[in-house]
This record gives sequence, C-alpha cells and structure tokens, in this order.
Amino acid sequence: MAEKKPIIRLYFAKIKEAWHKLSEEEKKEFMRKDIEKLKELGCKIIMMVDCRWSNEEWHFIGVEEWPTIEALQKRAAFEEEELEAYRYAESKTYLGTLQSDEYTQS
Repeated sequence: MAEKKPIIRLYFAKIKEAWHKLSEEEKKEFMRKDIEKLKELGCKIIMMVDCRWSNEEWHFIGVEEWPTIEALQKRAAFEEEELEAYRYAESKTYLGTLQSDEYTQS
C-alpha cells in the first residue's frame, strides 16, 4: 500500500483594492470565517511571509499542510463560493508533497 502523504500548498497572494474598502468589522468577519474553516479542514499553516516591503508582485507567500487532497478541494470551494476570495486577493498556488532526502533537513 502506498504511503499517504500530506499535501503541501505553496501560495503567492497580492491583496486587491476591494479588501482595503471593507470595513474593519467586515475584515474581522472574513478572517473569522477563514480561520474557522482552515481549522475545520485540518490545515496547518507552516509559514506565512510578508513580502510587501520587498516585492511589488506578491504581498504574501505561504506554506500550508493539508491532510488530504479532498480537504484541499473543500477549501477551494469554500474560498470560491463563500469567501469570494477572488474579490480580495490575486493568487497563485502550487501543490506537492514533502521530499525527504540528503538535500533536506529533517
């Protein structure tokens, strides 16, 4: 039987003007829903890097660990249908699994 590895999602995000137009209360509610769903689906945020001071293309780069591809598919549907995240951020994502060999520190 093949080993079931967690899915790693690397993402790049740039905040859009629409986010800045939200009230503080709307931003808090968005973030509350976002964090609640991440926890519900078993996401571990490994790292989030603030690049705004050094990069105009991407404001944030993040690395997340997901328990299954199904959890990540549920997350994608949530981002699209409930959060409508596309309105507030432009993003690019890559999926993979962890590599353990002589090049990595484990």
